[in-house]
Amino acid sequence: MYCLHCGDCCRRMSPIAIPCPYIMKVKDYVFCSEYPNRPKECKNHNFDARFCPIGLDVLKLSYPEDIEQIRDRIDEGHKILLNVKN
Repeated sequence: MYCLHCGDCCRRMSPIAIPCPYIMKVKDYVFCSEYPNRPKECKNHNFDARFCPIGLDVLKLSYPEDIEQIRDRIDEGHKILLNVKN
């Protein structure tokens, strides 16, 4: 499943604290500053979906109608993460 980096899971469902203290916000994207060491609950989302249904709802996107926006958001999120790591 592709994450859309909306941060809703981190804000409302974190097993650490509500909201998660490890939220890292860049523009309107949300990432985990402790991603490699995140809890197993953060790793194991049991959605049977290609794109995160929570992210689609929060961002008001619909698949397949908004596929280009969805792809752009995923690609931009990856670019941001690459820049943050460097």
